[in-house]
Amino acid sequence: MTYIYYKRKNIYQNYPQETATVKWINDVTVEISDHTLNVKQDTFNDNDGSN
Repeated sequence: MTYIYYKRKNIYQNYPQETATVKWINDVTVEISDHTLNVKQDTFNDNDGSN
């Protein structure tokens, strides 16, 4: 029997942006407001300057 556990992870933060456009490119890549992220390894936080 195989168990799959999903862990919640914040990958995008851009305060004070209230809305974002989200487009899935494939199973692991998402484009959020013109920022392309690999959900397994990337994060975007415009508030701390470490993108």
